[in-house]
Amino acid sequence: MTSSTTLNQSSSFWVNLFLQNRELSGFIIVLIYILVASILAYILSNHIAKIYRGEETIISRYARPFITFFERLIGPAAKKKMKFREYALSFIFFNLVAGLVSILAIYYQNYVPFNHALATDNFSLIINTVVSFLTNTNLQHYSNPLRFTYFSQTFVLMGLMYIGPATAFAVSMAFVRGILTEEGHLGNFFHDVLVSFFELIVPLSLLLTVIFIIAGIPETTMYYMTIHPLFSGSTVNLPLGPVSSWESIKNIGTNGGGFYGANAGFPLENPNWLTNILEFSAFTLIPLASIMSLGKVFSSKSFGRMLYAVIMGIFIFSAMIAFFGEYIGIPSMSGLGFAYTGNMVGKETAIGLASSTTFGVGATMTSTGAADAILASYTPTGMLGIIVPLLMNDPLGGVGTSVLNIFTFVIFTAFIASLMVGRLPEMMRIKLGSKEIKYSTLSLVTHPLLVLIPLGATFTLSFIMTSFSNPAPFRITALLYEFGTSAANNGSEIGTFLTNQAYFNYLDAFIMLFGRYFIMIFQLVIAQSLASKSPRTEGENAVRLGSPAFGLTLFAVMIVVGVLSFFPVLALGPLLSLARDFSLFIWRI
Repeated sequence: MTSSTTLNQSSSFWVNLFLQNRELSGFIIVLIYILVASILAYILSNHIAKIYRGEETIISRYARPFITFFERLIGPAAKKKMKFREYALSFIFFNLVAGLVSILAIYYQNYVPFNHALATDNFSLIINTVVSFLTNTNLQHYSNPLRFTYFSQTFVLMGLMYIGPATAFAVSMAFVRGILTEEGHLGNFFHDVLVSFFELIVPLSLLLTVIFIIAGIPETTMYYMTIHPLFSGSTVNLPLGPVSSWESIKNIGTNGGGFYGANAGFPLENPNWLTNILEFSAFTLIPLASIMSLGKVFSSKSFGRMLYAVIMGIFIFSAMIAFFGEYIGIPSMSGLGFAYTGNMVGKETAIGLASSTTFGVGATMTSTGAADAILASYTPTGMLGIIVPLLMNDPLGGVGTSVLNIFTFVIFTAFIASLMVGRLPEMMRIKLGSKEIKYSTLSLVTHPLLVLIPLGATFTLSFIMTSFSNPAPFRITALLYEFGTSAANNGSEIGTFLTNQAYFNYLDAFIMLFGRYFIMIFQLVIAQSLASKSPRTEGENAVRLGSPAFGLTLFAVMIVVGVLSFFPVLALGPLLSLARDFSLFIWRI
């Protein structure tokens, strides 16, 4: 057999696999994305484990001069050991100052260099945008990148995209330190932010920027490129700018805000399948590596494996729902006389169904919120796969919040499991008391309350509902997604109604602030309580957190608490739309 014959047979095999057996190939693509992300996260997990334990890393000697310089600028406050009150106040004050400075900078952006004629003067939009980027949400109620000057985009919004994840990772460092230490303090907020910034976020962002430039994503100070279409006397201005550097921190920092309105669905922001998988791996990198690092931090490999298995179970479950929902599509479409091979509406053909749906689920599993397809074009079944992780408050979380979110569920589950088997609630040899249970419960109920109360109130306002153009079930889905993405600090959006109006700009800003800072304050309270407890001895009757039984219980609790709180709204929104598309009832709605 000649080599050309062998090559032809090999190529024929892959063509048959990926084009003719699309169910299997779709499943394989989902696994490839998860495998690549997991391998990269595992490599990074050792680095993050050292940061959590306060040890020297491979970056430390390069980062130390910068950290020392800024600590000297800050003064004695950067050296002081802080308890809850000081740490929380420093955290809030730092974010408050960053937010106020950003609002003023954007409001007066037309008076500084690098401005242009389309810069916005909509104050409610400025408030919404600054709050959105400050809280690591990056919900964008604008689509044209020229609504904000290059000064605002580069120095203000991009700066907030570094500040948001850095402060969140600092809080996660305090939380882990609260478990590890018996000294009653949480460390120093300013030192933790500088370590997060210079030893984790900046190096990864610089590396990814170089990779994106090589992959063909633009990085320039040009405002736009003038295009002369064939057979047309007019010209088109194609916006350009520092897209690669924006994309790197957008993904590494689990921000998700797109340089262009189409986000990762725009060719200059995400040119091909390679950049698609790179972006997916980038925004899952730190959250997944942080989860993996916990087994090393607490010297319990079984605990780390259990957390990874639970997160991946939710991930694969959601990704399969989204993929097969889009692959099956709408049954009525198959009877229109053409070959219907799935719902490709609103998706980039160079990326495909499986890659698009996996990217979309990854964006709501984390707090990234990036999109490489139009969410409004998803089928009701596909939308369920996207929205379920969102309603669970992003199970994998974002930079820093991945650890905070998962421990909220772990503490709550440890209490439930202990009650079920008559054992003492315990975590990492620390006895869990009423304070830990109370504040973990408050963290869990805050999210649905921030979604459902505004949702119900908005439906009573007729002047708001007139801007919707879709049927009633989809209106419920769109509003549920709007408030869910704000409360989860995710930032992805369905749209299909006028979001850039004062009502949604201010209301979403309020939800984003409470969804971010209330929950983090609750978790700092838990960290302080844990840090003040001693002695630490493992009880004989304690529930083993690394056991498969605890993993199954944790999985069940995350599903029940995260999803069933929203079941009535889901039944009136995406589930009702699904029933109509598949003719699952006989009465007319």
